[in-house]
Amino acid sequence: MVISTGAIRSVKETFPNARAVLLSNSLMQQIAPSGSIIDELIIYDEKEYHGVKAIAHLFRLVLHLRRYKFDLAINLRWHSDRCAMIAYLSGAKERVSSGPHNMMGLYTTKVPFPQGRYHEVHRNLDIVKAVGVKVNDETPYTYISIDDVKFARDFFTLNNLEKNKTICIHPGASKPIRAWLPERFREIAKKLVEQYDVNVIVTWSGKEKELAEYVASANPLKIFLAPQTKTIGELASLIKNSNMCLTNCTGPMNVAVAVRTPTCAILGSSDPTDWGPYGEIHRTIKSPLVLESYTDEQEAEAMNAVSVEQVWNVVSRRWEEIRAHPNPSLREGLF
Repeated sequence: MVISTGAIRSVKETFPNARAVLLSNSLMQQIAPSGSIIDELIIYDEKEYHGVKAIAHLFRLVLHLRRYKFDLAINLRWHSDRCAMIAYLSGAKERVSSGPHNMMGLYTTKVPFPQGRYHEVHRNLDIVKAVGVKVNDETPYTYISIDDVKFARDFFTLNNLEKNKTICIHPGASKPIRAWLPERFREIAKKLVEQYDVNVIVTWSGKEKELAEYVASANPLKIFLAPQTKTIGELASLIKNSNMCLTNCTGPMNVAVAVRTPTCAILGSSDPTDWGPYGEIHRTIKSPLVLESYTDEQEAEAMNAVSVEQVWNVVSRRWEEIRAHPNPSLREGLF
């Protein structure tokens, strides 16, 4: 959802006098609430309903959407049959997307589906560009509230942390098999402190506290366990206050991209062309185990194949580039 926000913001910027209504699940309330990059957010949590209740809920949603008398419906969930049907049944005069293939007859503007590897950011941008949207900024977006800003500021002030000497590490992932080994994150954190005299903050949420505590224990004086982040905005604010971020290929990686903090991302089974951190200021660390598809066991093997040396080579070089060019605009394009 974070990856889609560059396209969503561009729609509103291109048509500032139109009312932009976003249909998404409840998590989007944290990423792009009403009044941020869109005018209104409608929540549709399809996974909460099953059987007859799901059909009834969908019927009520369609009736609600048709009251808006939309001129244009843009389906960024190009892989979803359900979303294609919702776009069609919304009553919008114009409808645009690039898929699914079997649903293309429901659109008035049909965007060619990219073949081969293609970044998800560009899949979304191609769809909106097809209806005349001008894209001035491709970078994803995530909302940060005043309370989120205070959350991060209080933590940094309490621990005497300065942005230009602070690196964020987020060792967790949605699935353990997509996370790099904890002891290797711990070793990288320790090496950063010892070689560059930086401070490291370790972010976490949900059930990741034990993992974060283990990584932070490498040097209690210089590596700080962040408070639990209960919202995406709190995490975004902590990462934004850091001068670099190291993480797995996971949601927090895209949050880091959205707040424009230079990020080094470790990818196991994910292909960097599709899912790497988007933008020239970021770096990708790809597993040497490259397959066309992965079983769960192979996903874990791919992450295990990423060595400390491989990560350190990328992270240390990127940090030295950042130190040499403290102005973010001068970091663009460095490799």
